[in-house]
Amino acid sequence: VWCPAEPSKDRPFKHPAEVPLNDDAPAKACFVDSLKGPRCARISPATMLRSKGNLAVISEKGATREVPKFMVLPWYEGLLLLEEIEQAQGRPGHIEAKWWDDEMRAVLEKERSKFQTGRLNGTLYTEKRLLNIAVTGHRYVDGDDKEWHFRRDGLKVTDTSSLGRGEEKGSFFRVKDITGYLPPWEAFHHEKCGFYQDFYQVRWEYPYSEVDYAPVENGSGAQPGATWEPDECLPSHLDPLRVAAKRLWIKNKREQEQQQANAQRAPNSSPTGSVKREAEVPPPPPKMARTRRDGQALDQDLFNSRVGHDFAPGAAMETLGQLRTGWPKQPQDYPKGFAVAFPPGFCWNECDCMDDQRPQRPWETRKAWLEDAQKAQAAVSALHAFSEQAQFVRRRGQVSKMFYFETAQGAFVNQTHALAAMDLCRLAQNSLQAALQQIPVGALASDTDPVRLPARVFLAEDMDYQPLRFTAVTPSGSTLPQWLRVDQDNGQISALRQPEASELPLQVQVELAHSEGPIALAGFTIVADSLAQPLAAWTVPLAQKFGDAKLEKGVRASLSEHLAEVYDFGRRSTRQRTVGVWLAVVDRVLRLLRSAAGTNLALDSSAGGR
Repeated sequence: VWCPAEPSKDRPFKHPAEVPLNDDAPAKACFVDSLKGPRCARISPATMLRSKGNLAVISEKGATREVPKFMVLPWYEGLLLLEEIEQAQGRPGHIEAKWWDDEMRAVLEKERSKFQTGRLNGTLYTEKRLLNIAVTGHRYVDGDDKEWHFRRDGLKVTDTSSLGRGEEKGSFFRVKDITGYLPPWEAFHHEKCGFYQDFYQVRWEYPYSEVDYAPVENGSGAQPGATWEPDECLPSHLDPLRVAAKRLWIKNKREQEQQQANAQRAPNSSPTGSVKREAEVPPPPPKMARTRRDGQALDQDLFNSRVGHDFAPGAAMETLGQLRTGWPKQPQDYPKGFAVAFPPGFCWNECDCMDDQRPQRPWETRKAWLEDAQKAQAAVSALHAFSEQAQFVRRRGQVSKMFYFETAQGAFVNQTHALAAMDLCRLAQNSLQAALQQIPVGALASDTDPVRLPARVFLAEDMDYQPLRFTAVTPSGSTLPQWLRVDQDNGQISALRQPEASELPLQVQVELAHSEGPIALAGFTIVADSLAQPLAAWTVPLAQKFGDAKLEKGVRASLSEHLAEVYDFGRRSTRQRTVGVWLAVVDRVLRLLRSAAGTNLALDSSAGGR
């Protein structure tokens, strides 16, 4: 969350993207005294608990407070800003951040350790999250007279050749080209920028293209006739130039990263300097086919929906007969280095042991070389002793020669614990289903804990295992809107952008499939953050029911450990958790309760719940 670099009662804190306009004193402090960027604003780690309208409730260092929603910075973006400040310490041309300390360094190191490379990827973030979004100022009015604040999405991408020459009028000047771009985390502490906006290196049309703006507060020293301009200074019809500049920046960054990676992989030269080896470059990944060889669609993989297969069994039935009769029967029939298993030894000419369409013959079920009279007698004795336990088992199939055991009818163990688990299981299942009908859209952003559909809520007991495929559509059967994605492999629900108010609420229907095909339908509803019911509405009744339930001691200890992640039993209050975490915890509790109810499960309470 944004906060002042140095708290001051005399100077109200403003968003670091706000450029002072029509006020000489703040403008002088900003552009003359360079009181901007990290000298006037900093970020502090916080967790957004919920949002309502334009306000957000955050938890910061154990305290809860309400802030304007635009003051909350996406977590990954904040990490990119910290990494950029760390790298720029002591470098000329950058504004020093005096608030960069061990606490900020610890936060950054902890998050970077989660990545294999040990670094963040601002290039990928820009490509996926900011390519069609403008990080702009406090108030921006586009060509359709629509007003935006700090973020503007849906940049219009058209061919730059369609842009006219423009005209010079009033406070507007003709632009020749946009030749550079800085993402907001780099522009924030750049001495020529200093605001948390997208910044563009704008080259002006003649005669201004001949002016050296390097001495000016936002002048470019690398190119004559160019200055660094914040996003809010560029009209919306220049969106094609915005996107083109971002794509060029992404391309250049990728080339720099590749050069650095190649340099790190290159071996050191020999001590004498006379022997040099080229860096080993890994081969390019194999090209993946998009269709089968006959032009039809690939057969989708059961576990990974992004992979397809082109499997043609061919003349399988014809070759099956050869398998039955063509089994090697002589030593010379085996490949070099292989031999028959002995015992039993070679098949003879009339042998049909590979024919799986006939029943086995009595002599085939006996393996004399494995027979042990003592072990066989012990097995018979064990079966006989078990058969005599008539209070709970009954031996069947002695006439039909099927031979199996059956639970004695009417003989049941104490069902108190199992019934209590089943009763609590129903409440957990109903709570999950109710929460799924009020998923706040803010919980689906990429910078929050992932929200995955708890599929077992919708599956019957005999099908209660994780589906292989999640296929989502609207109730009418049409495809999902472009801003929403449901992962086909794990059921993760993601919002790629903030939807318009008119697009909510949105009902979604999900077809769940096992390897044998579709087996159930699930559903959820996405609503505006302000309409979502607090998770406490379902957490408190579940915790109260758990307190009264007559559960087995070990099961209670395990459930208590899991429920404590969302409910504080000591204070008798709910814990602030994201929707993704809450769904995962209660789904885990549901699965444990089903096991406890269905199998009369008992756990060792002294060994812990996990």
